[in-house]
Amino acid sequence: MTQPPRFGRIPPDTAQLVAGLAQTVAGQVVTALPNHAGHGTRAAATEIILGIVLRDWRENENVSGLLPDDVADLRSFVQLAATLAGNDLENQGAPVFRAVLTGLMEDWLANWNAPGDPGPPGKY
Repeated sequence: MTQPPRFGRIPPDTAQLVAGLAQTVAGQVVTALPNHAGHGTRAAATEIILGIVLRDWRENENVSGLLPDDVADLRSFVQLAATLAGNDLENQGAPVFRAVLTGLMEDWLANWNAPGDPGPPGKY
C-alpha cells in the first residue's frame, strides 16, 4: 500500500478531509447546475460553496465532512440560484447567481448547522 502524499506540516487527516470536501463539492454539488451552465458559472459555484464549507470546518470544527442532507441542501441552493439567474448564467444572470448562492451559503453556515438548531429555517 502506498502512502498518501504529504503536504509539509499539514496533518494527513486535514489533507484528506479537505480533499474529500473538494471532491464532494465538485462531483456532487456543482453538478446540480443546468447543462447550459458554462465554465465560469461552474468555477464560481465551486469557489463560493467550497469557501463556505471550508469556513464551516475552520469556524465550527466540522470534521465529519458533508453529510447526505448537506449535499442535498447545497444542491438545492445551486438549483435555486441558477433558476433565479435565468438562462444567461455567464453574463446578465451571473451577478444574481453569485449573490443568491453566496447569501444561501452564508445562511447555511450561520444557521442551518448551529448547535441546537433543528435544521433549515421555516417559512418567512
